[in-house]
Amino acid sequence: MAVTASFCMSLDGFVARPDNSVGPLFDWYEGGHVAVPMVGYPITFHVAEASADYLRRHLAQAEHSAFVCGRTVFEYTRGWGGNPPGGGKAFVVTHRPPPADWPEAHLAPFTFCPDVATAIERAKAAGDGNVGVSGPSIARQCLDLGLLDELKIDLVPVFLGEGVRYFENLSTGQAELERTEVVAGEGVTHLSYRVHYRS
Repeated sequence: MAVTASFCMSLDGFVARPDNSVGPLFDWYEGGHVAVPMVGYPITFHVAEASADYLRRHLAQAEHSAFVCGRTVFEYTRGWGGNPPGGGKAFVVTHRPPPADWPEAHLAPFTFCPDVATAIERAKAAGDGNVGVSGPSIARQCLDLGLLDELKIDLVPVFLGEGVRYFENLSTGQAELERTEVVAGEGVTHLSYRVHYRS
């Protein structure tokens, strides 16, 4: 069981542009001929052979897990139309109530939590114990709180120049990374790390 953060990131450390769009960071999802269906969401990726096995394993782990995201990701994706990644329970870290004008079906899979620790605790209890984390702020808070177990980065060989940095304002000095996997794909390199915390 693990709490895992996974992001596509540019070589200069950005996970999104200033307007939260991802630009070329997701191009590799349609850069090949191997079809890989998304779990719990009605889209199919078409990736290069080198990325297909990696992506299948990552999606299979998410299938029975719960999901935690921040308010920015939740609103930018419009709640994935009520189908959060993985198809399981999803928890949104926010101090504001749900959008009043959203359809009930879009809000049904989501539970709103006041802080990251509460969201992670509830997410672990809601699925198989594995938790996927989305949103750089949520991932950084998990690292600072000693709650993140795994870190996956899909490193894309582009420079965005500005935008949302993954590890900006990270305060922890207690986290150490152990590399567990490197997969060289087409237009992306998949990096996996296990997080250890010094006491």
